[in-house]
Amino acid sequence: MQRDNLYVIAYDIPEDRRRTRLANLLKSYGERVQLSVFECWLSRAELEALKKRIREKVDLAEDSVRIYRSHPSVEVLGVGPVPEEKDFHVA
Repeated sequence: MQRDNLYVIAYDIPEDRRRTRLANLLKSYGERVQLSVFECWLSRAELEALKKRIREKVDLAEDSVRIYRSHPSVEVLGVGPVPEEKDFHVA
């Protein structure tokens, strides 16, 4: 399956259990680049499936999850690798 776009997913979740569940979910889709930020190469179908799974894990009245489309280019200032397209498999 072709992964069309790089998405940056950032979250702010005050409750430890929900935050851990979301982080574990996102690890199966991409790479953690900061404490609450992941970079994920996803097709449109994968993005929609991920958004559905996120909604099941968070409290939409209390938590914040933001998804930014970053493709085709990302510039990193400071430490950290520039994200490259990788094959991530959903567990």
